Amino acid sequence: MKILTDQHVSPTLNTNLAEMLVEIAERKITGTIHTAGATRASRYEFALKLAEVYKLNTDLIKPAKMNEMSWKAKRPKDSSLNIDKAYQTLKNKPLKIHEALEKMKKEIE
Repeated sequence: MKILTDQHVSPTLNTNLAEMLVEIAERKITGTIHTAGATRASRYEFALKLAEVYKLNTDLIKPAKMNEMSWKAKRPKDSSLNIDKAYQTLKNKPLKIHEALEKMKKEIE
């Protein structure tokens, strides 16, 4: 599986996102606040972490570059979000990749 090394994202656990959104609504927090995972990572780095937590074969993960893809639509190289405000404001903090993956694993089990 080809995974991008030069595109960065903020992987976000859906249940962590839900907790943050509920808190924002209940506390009536206003303004712009990015609710995403706390780690900026390339899609490749994320795939390796995911494989590590779930004990999957990392040899199946092959590094690739965006210019190697034959996409019809352009995609940003960096769609990660600055979560500083969420981290400073919320009791339900954005989770780092390893925390989110471990939580997801427990939720699935």
